[in-house]
Amino acid sequence: MEIQLACHHCDQIVSIPTLSYGEHAYCPNCHTLLSRTINARAQKVVALSIASLILLFSALLYPFISFSNQGLSQTINLLDAAKILFYQDNFFVAALIDITIIGLPFVLLTLFIPLHMGALYVLPKPLSRFCLKTIYYLKPWVMSEIFLIGVLISMIKIMAMAEITFGLSFWAFSAFVLCYSLTLYYYDSHSLWLQLADQNKIAIDESLGSRAKNQNLRACHVCQLLTYDDTCSRCNSKTSVRNTQHIQWVLAFTITSLICYIPANFFPIMHTWIFSIDEPSTILNGVFTLWQIGSYPIAIIIFIASICIPIGKLFVLFWLCYLVTKKQHISRKQAARAYVLIELVGKWSMIDVFVVVILVSLVQLGVLMSITIGVGAIFFAIMVITSMIAAQLFDPRLIWDKKRFSE
Repeated sequence: MEIQLACHHCDQIVSIPTLSYGEHAYCPNCHTLLSRTINARAQKVVALSIASLILLFSALLYPFISFSNQGLSQTINLLDAAKILFYQDNFFVAALIDITIIGLPFVLLTLFIPLHMGALYVLPKPLSRFCLKTIYYLKPWVMSEIFLIGVLISMIKIMAMAEITFGLSFWAFSAFVLCYSLTLYYYDSHSLWLQLADQNKIAIDESLGSRAKNQNLRACHVCQLLTYDDTCSRCNSKTSVRNTQHIQWVLAFTITSLICYIPANFFPIMHTWIFSIDEPSTILNGVFTLWQIGSYPIAIIIFIASICIPIGKLFVLFWLCYLVTKKQHISRKQAARAYVLIELVGKWSMIDVFVVVILVSLVQLGVLMSITIGVGAIFFAIMVITSMIAAQLFDPRLIWDKKRFSE
């Protein structure tokens, strides 16, 4: 069955024929992946989702990591990270940890299983829409894989001063991250939306151009349905040819992110207490410490993720907003690649917050040594969240609307 889509990056209308297994369909204009077929996709998603849920529950039941220093030891499970932060009155970071690494994956996996077992054919349409839209809005905020990398980096930071033992929960969580990543690889939202309603064949007037905007068509940002109406008939989302007010929102969140970035780098991200003496540490202090002890690769990773990526992402967002509102000659493809890049790397800046969270959870040895989270970590987490929202609000189709852009 042939389907019609408007590329969500450049607005090019593409007619995609029935694909054989293993075939991929790309936008002929900007080369964005539009569709792909995988043999036994639904069965693979269900199997991997069940395996992911089992591994996630296993990761909650057993010891995660043990820390020993001078005869004193501390063992934590996966839930203890947020629990200790709650005891220290860091409610925002504690909730962020539990939601992004446990809560959201659980919700998504429990939705994947029935939806890929044919539930969309029997559920009431309003409930089906709600389930699919929930997946759409929550999926970008899962950070389990970033947390796992943060755990490994934090272990490298403290192995020099203590003995570290990985518990069964750590290996279960590592396997969960792998299975969850494979689940997302096989998941295809468009095939599920097609179970609710097919795309009606729309006649295209070639003389007006091949983009949806030229045909006065609206491409639903949630389910990709092409329509002339203000409301998508398939998912009930509001549609528009372009929402130019989004630029103001993008700028507002980007400026907020920039404002938070300044105190995030100047205030301590954590406090190390040794015999009740406070040794505060900023992000740059942590990078310098790793470099001095010879952990050059980890120091470089933290520097890139915590310093280069955030400021680079903010610069690109300001640059893109300027390009689509002012007269500036630039390659469309160059601008589009910049947007794709900030979409991919945005949430990885959270890695430094997760490193601090693990250190705070593990190093609680009373008067001898303890670590508490600093206000810089809170500002940094807010900076990452607001920059992610800004990137999601930016409409890349605006890049391809401007005649002043070159090919």
